[in-house]
Amino acid sequence: MKKKNNIFTMVGVVGVAILILVVLFLPKSTTKLTAVDFIEKYNSTSNALLIDVRTPSEFLAGHIDKAINIDFQDQSFVSEIKKLDPARSYFVYCQSGNRSAQAISVMKANGIQTIYELQGGVVSNKSALTLVTTQNVPEYIVDANDMVNGQALIEGIKTSGLTEKEKLGLIQMREEEKLARDVYTTLGALWGVKIFSNIASSEQTHADAMKVLLTQYAISDPVTDDTVGVFHSEAMQELYDTFIASGKASLAQALVVGATIEDLDIYDLEQLKNETSKEDILITYNVLQKGSRNHLRAFVRNLQAQGAVYTPQYISQKEYTSIIGTPQERGR
Repeated sequence: MKKKNNIFTMVGVVGVAILILVVLFLPKSTTKLTAVDFIEKYNSTSNALLIDVRTPSEFLAGHIDKAINIDFQDQSFVSEIKKLDPARSYFVYCQSGNRSAQAISVMKANGIQTIYELQGGVVSNKSALTLVTTQNVPEYIVDANDMVNGQALIEGIKTSGLTEKEKLGLIQMREEEKLARDVYTTLGALWGVKIFSNIASSEQTHADAMKVLLTQYAISDPVTDDTVGVFHSEAMQELYDTFIASGKASLAQALVVGATIEDLDIYDLEQLKNETSKEDILITYNVLQKGSRNHLRAFVRNLQAQGAVYTPQYISQKEYTSIIGTPQERGR
């Protein structure tokens, strides 16, 4: 009898052990929370990330503060989810709860286990949520002189032979100005904020001005395909892909991308100016650089409206501070 009891005891112990293992290794279920509990839990979780899976237009119209936008309906949704750290805790919401439930299924399939969902979405919790809007960000009004007429800039200036460095510089800036135009065109379509489309129109004239110089010196144009997002240079293609991936994360991050591109333009133009003495090239570079300073001011102003800051990546902090501390430049 004692032996039989021991067997039952052993079976009981093994059963408990198996039950513990099952609980440990089963995927964790989603915890659905009402607005108050959802926000409170998010604020008290150290490694939390808040995700709004609605469309960019819905996000811009009003979202929970500090949320990032990963549109469930966008074709890049799965690839964006795969970039997330599965060790973090995620707080997910949409408009009514339908898209967030589907999004969470995708997240679980990609190894994310700790997920909290806003029960009923924004619609069911409006009275308990404080939504922030990004519709009223200050826009950039393009100065007439930022719309560059490349042919008029160099009219009547005599040309002479170029060094290899000068030729490469012209080719580089032709694609770099296209890079700016293409990134702003894409992010403008994504976020619906006019600063991108306004500056993209200015960047188009900058790219055209570089083409005028290439024609002037009989240099083959690297832009053989003017399609947005297509580049001859592998380095430019990589930059475009990286900037777009970063700019999709949130509007604030898209504005950081804009500031970074202008930061890079100012830096590169300064380097290229030191490599030439040609009057027509220097005039064009100077006008493009002035435009980039204005664009940088605009992106930083928009970031400040978002409560964010920009740290220069290429130019010095001293030069950056000087640019941001002075008003938009007018005229040539």
